[in-house]
Amino acid sequence: MARQKESLPSRERILLAARTAFQRRGYFAVGTAEILVMARAPKGSMYHHFPGGKEEIAIEVVQAICKDVLALLERLEEKHVCVADMVREIARRTVHWLKASKWLESTMLSSTAMGAVPDLTQLHAAIEIAFDQWRKRFTRLLVAEGWSRPKARRVAETVIAASEGAMILARIEQNGRVVRSVAEMLAILIERKSWTGTQLAIR
Repeated sequence: MARQKESLPSRERILLAARTAFQRRGYFAVGTAEILVMARAPKGSMYHHFPGGKEEIAIEVVQAICKDVLALLERLEEKHVCVADMVREIARRTVHWLKASKWLESTMLSSTAMGAVPDLTQLHAAIEIAFDQWRKRFTRLLVAEGWSRPKARRVAETVIAASEGAMILARIEQNGRVVRSVAEMLAILIERKSWTGTQLAIR
């Protein structure tokens, strides 16, 4: 894996290193020197590729994470996976990722948002856009399964917020139980609406 990363151009190595570092300790706890060491990139390469410095790097990392989630949802949709099972699959992959990182990594968006919002306006905007794109995608998928748009949007927000929170708790406990448990509760909520057509009291 290390050799594979070293074969990448320095720009990609910097982004991969920054993503790992930010997911482990958050935006403000990571310095540019550390990112360069992790990326095995020359000092001048950072500002050559990222004139905006660490914030520009973080924005691209946020955008990459957003695209990864959207791409996964698209692949699952193409396989005709229902939204409830999408939530379960995301949880399964999340637990696998957390275990593989030895519980050192966690969600990038929430850890970055805690320090960056609203002080770093461009990074704040990137995080807001990412969450909004996830919300819109889940909303569309839920509407396709029979939810009204207003309720679909609120359920989408619940799925995102609960999933982000579960990742933080899992890292603290160093156990994937909470991620699986929260995902199952969310999936059941979604399935009950899909199966019965009843209206949930979401205001």
